[in-house]
Amino acid sequence: MTKYYKLTDENGLTYGGTQWGEGVTHRAKKGGNRLCTPDVIHVYDHPLKAVLFNPIHARFRSPTLWECRVRGVVVNDGTKVGVKQCTTVIKITPPQISSNQLVRFAIYAALEVHRDPSFKKWAEKWLDGSDRSTRAAEAAARDAAWDAAWDAARAAARDDAWDDAWDDAWDAARDAAWAAAGVNKQTKHSLISLLKKAVREE
Repeated sequence: MTKYYKLTDENGLTYGGTQWGEGVTHRAKKGGNRLCTPDVIHVYDHPLKAVLFNPIHARFRSPTLWECRVRGVVVNDGTKVGVKQCTTVIKITPPQISSNQLVRFAIYAALEVHRDPSFKKWAEKWLDGSDRSTRAAEAAARDAAWDAAWDAARAAARDDAWDDAWDDAWDAARDAAWAAAGVNKQTKHSLISLLKKAVREE
């Protein structure tokens, strides 16, 4: 049985001031199955996805992650799931993903859909740890159109303020994730398998 997870802010609130908590149930309006509308309630099918996509879906600075029960799963775009009813059951500790794990994920995702030789050469050096410099990422980025993973690597390598570097890394990993999600049916890897691989290896 698939488990599902709900993100709220630190006070148990979601967009529009909807209050969640232990044993709290909400229902979406009848009919419709469009994400990012009142048609559905957004949840995730893995805690790693909840953490990865928080910066572009909810943007909670201090998120709370809930294990939940759902009914009426009506849509799944590979990143989030839309359901008709959700009950938040218990708070759980969100998994931690480092900036370098994000970069590794972005590279793996990009390699699923991008075959540029200069990108592949740079990616292999970043993945094996032989060259993770900002200079190498910038040089490679000039030679190809795909730059999501390079953006993530540059952000992780910089000494900028924590918020700026972290946001850049999240956004770049997001771009690579969207690309990989768009071709999930054509590849042997799902987003969650790539995420697990990145977390395990970095």
